[in-house]
Amino acid sequence: MTAIWLFTVAAVVAAGGILLAFKRLMRGLQQRIKENDFHHKGLQKDQTKYFLQVAMIEAIPIFLIILGFMYTGEDPSLLWTIIGLFFTIGIMVISFVQIKKEKLEIQHDVDRVPAEMKKYIQSVVTVGYITTLGVPVISLVVIIITYMS
Repeated sequence: MTAIWLFTVAAVVAAGGILLAFKRLMRGLQQRIKENDFHHKGLQKDQTKYFLQVAMIEAIPIFLIILGFMYTGEDPSLLWTIIGLFFTIGIMVISFVQIKKEKLEIQHDVDRVPAEMKKYIQSVVTVGYITTLGVPVISLVVIIITYMS
């Protein structure tokens, strides 16, 4: 039971924190689009700030995952497994929907930007999906494997 909750909390903390950092990054990009302020140094600075935030946010979930592996020997009950899966899948769905929403909001302003910038925005959104959903996917897999073993 302890391991499942550690993995669940790791997923919620990672996805929630990284989602907030991603939304901040997208708001910055939207502001740059409105001000027509596209230069590589500014975009690079925004992206570097995002990755530093992701690294700081992921420190706690990584610690929780390591701690969770130490408790995987316990036999989890079906109820706790289902609750853990519910929270983990829930945060994944919320993150996916929020990133999609941010993408749609920024696409409204993207019509005025060059094709190179559109590709950049698409790559930022892809990075957002990967960074936000990475720890929850790991937690989901480990919760399932923990219950099945």
